[in-house]
Amino acid sequence: MSEATGLHLGTEKAAGNRPASCRVPSRRTNGVVVQVVASDGRLLNPCHPARARELIRKQRAIRSCRQPYTIRLLPLQSDDAETLPSQQADS
Repeated sequence: MSEATGLHLGTEKAAGNRPASCRVPSRRTNGVVVQVVASDGRLLNPCHPARARELIRKQRAIRSCRQPYTIRLLPLQSDDAETLPSQQADS
């Protein structure tokens, strides 16, 4: 090693092997997510609990299981299907 690069005493930390107490917390540190099942039974990506509450309140989903908390999306209604393409055309 040359003196221009400096000492590399903390190479473990520089390589990303930091202890858990030094790591930058992620957005979902508490791990609270809601499992989502499509209307045909396929598993979808989990969502945030606030999004799940919004879907249930708008009657687009129902709670299918308490532990782990899971919602099932309801099939699109005919009036929802008609408004969906027009909303995409405006964007």
